[in-house]
Amino acid sequence: MVSKVRSLRWLEDLKESQRLTSREERRKEEILDVFRELYDISVKNPDPPVFPPWRPSW
Repeated sequence: MVSKVRSLRWLEDLKESQRLTSREERRKEEILDVFRELYDISVKNPDPPVFPPWRPSW
């Protein structure tokens, strides 16, 4: 009986860890997409705007 309970707990833990891994992978892809977008923006605008030091930028 103890062995059966251990096996079931092990299976439950495995299922939970796979679900967490899947969620982490989705989150990782979302974050990578943000960085890809930032990279694309930086490639399109390689030079920052010039702000004269005597004039405030706001």
